[in-house]
Amino acid sequence: MEQVTGEDLREKEQVERDIQDLHTLGYKQSLRRTIGAFTSFALGFAMVSITAAIFTVFSSPFDNVGGAATWLWFPTLIGVGALLLVYAHLAARMPLTGYAYQWSSRLVNGHYGWFTGWAGVLAFTAGTAGVSIGMASVFAPYLWDNPTRGQLQLFGIVAIVIACAINAIGVRAATWINNVGAGVELVGTLGIAAITLVGLFFFSHTEGPSVLFQTGNLTGGHLNLTSWMLATLLPVYTLIGWEGSADLAEETRDPRRTAPTAMIRTVLISTFAGFAIFAIFSMAIPHGIHNTFNQSQAPIIYVLQVQFGSFMGNLMKVVAFIAFCSVLIANIAVATRLIYSLSRDRMLPAWQVLSRVNERTRTPIYVILLVGAISVTLNLMSSGIVTRIVSIVAVTYYGTYILTTIAALIADRRGNLPPARAGALDLGRWLFPVALVGLAWAILIICYLTFPAPNETAGTYTIYAMLVGVAWYVLYLGWQIRAGKAGPAVRALPPEETPEEREIAIESAVDPTERLRA
Repeated sequence: MEQVTGEDLREKEQVERDIQDLHTLGYKQSLRRTIGAFTSFALGFAMVSITAAIFTVFSSPFDNVGGAATWLWFPTLIGVGALLLVYAHLAARMPLTGYAYQWSSRLVNGHYGWFTGWAGVLAFTAGTAGVSIGMASVFAPYLWDNPTRGQLQLFGIVAIVIACAINAIGVRAATWINNVGAGVELVGTLGIAAITLVGLFFFSHTEGPSVLFQTGNLTGGHLNLTSWMLATLLPVYTLIGWEGSADLAEETRDPRRTAPTAMIRTVLISTFAGFAIFAIFSMAIPHGIHNTFNQSQAPIIYVLQVQFGSFMGNLMKVVAFIAFCSVLIANIAVATRLIYSLSRDRMLPAWQVLSRVNERTRTPIYVILLVGAISVTLNLMSSGIVTRIVSIVAVTYYGTYILTTIAALIADRRGNLPPARAGALDLGRWLFPVALVGLAWAILIICYLTFPAPNETAGTYTIYAMLVGVAWYVLYLGWQIRAGKAGPAVRALPPEETPEEREIAIESAVDPTERLRA
């Protein structure tokens, strides 16, 4: 029998207030609310994952501009910060699972909201597959010498299955593991970076501080605006996914305050930590830049092994593995909630099944299985095709940012933005100029994500993927929305809780793993 403490009662009262708040937005509580302030931050931080970025795009500044590109984290913060503030402004007013889809639908209409939601689905599902593939490419060589394509696929598929199983158990299990992973990543990666910073005074061979002002790419090509913008994509690729905190709003306590704060903390900490980590490890590069990036292993592991020996390199591998696991678990969580929200509003095929929530785990298990099946299928495709598909991740993320920001601008002009609650983040009259800055930044970035020759494939495949959403809308969904048979809830529900919601409130407050009494 569960023991209910005073803390449990306070948490239950907060959940009950959140349930009543959700009723005003037209939905009943179906998911369990267990996410607090740190967990909400940890979710966004795991989605960003500066450690995964070290392993996947550490060479990007040197490929395009040189070490001086490390400073591009700060102008990126200005552009991303504008988008962040718009998202925080909306999250404080419409704390709903499905975040950008729900906001765009309510601020413009369900037709517009569909395309915003579809862009988000593409970003999260392709991102989930991309994380599993990236995980396999980084860590499979430590299990097999020269792993075959089949072994890489096996590694990725096993990782997907485990991450889906954790998510299916329940949000409490998934977020607890994610909390541990985010904590290990933050402390471990920054700790290793701090030790490396001290080591810079003792290492025999380093690039030193001069690398932060070095220009000249690895190919010796001419530097121009395009090369600088392509180098900017390093922090751009890293600083995506922070909005995951808003997507789990219906599983968060006091989400009007918690989610905006978590997103802001995620972006600020990730930016300054990302800059510090990339700068420190760049200064620690031994025996020349070209030699470091021509190694068969990850450049960051090479740097640590040369400067410290195998122990530090192996420790970094452990931290990185935990970070990749956290990213995968978090990606599945946010992808499933967005698809669940669309299904609940009858916007997707098979919505009758995908909108079901398991009564025991309070998770959308069928959606979790769908996301897992899509990721496994992508893993089984040829390396060329899956690389092209995964290339759309950043483009569709920024497509979602653009569509959501435009919706905020339209609503600001129409004057139909919901009012802010007392104590919630409110940009007030600053919303319009901040949104314009964010929109200009997002358009600039999406141009460089698609137009330069190295990124043309991403643009082409994004168009193909979006056309799938267009076809579904033209052939079926558009008619359903016009007939009022699909789209977000528009009428508030009575404030009274149902018996099921009262049970959810108790389950959300009491942690059965810690508070059991015989």
